[in-house]
Amino acid sequence: MEAFLVVLRDHAQGPDRRPDKALDDALARLDRILAQIAPALEVEYRGPFVGIGAGRGAFCLAVRPHEEAAGIRVWAARVCSADPHRGLAAHWELARVSRLRKPILARALPEFLSGYHAAVAAARKADTGAGLRLLALAEALGADH
Repeated sequence: MEAFLVVLRDHAQGPDRRPDKALDDALARLDRILAQIAPALEVEYRGPFVGIGAGRGAFCLAVRPHEEAAGIRVWAARVCSADPHRGLAAHWELARVSRLRKPILARALPEFLSGYHAAVAAARKADTGAGLRLLALAEALGADH
């Protein structure tokens, strides 16, 4: 298993683990991989909540075409506003969330990757190269299928 996946798995399963440089690097690597997978699949998915404290439901993980700049849309995974009036407006790349949010994000990754793969399977794209890579990520983080 790739080292960055071990780091992500350990942080996902260890609720008392503190964010560190290894987690930062692993999230950056996952961001890059998902930035390749998402446009290849073009399957939207709204994942688990990753808000902080009482505002847990304020933010969620989502894969969709996000507006990165005026008129520029990019398929990617982002932490988004979960407010229905905001239309899943992207706030942060996975690797750029605050240190306070990183443990919450890490614990949400197995559910996120598993759910995203289920959406890809429902779209009949699970047997593509990108779909198989996504499955490998989900399995590495211990997500149930």
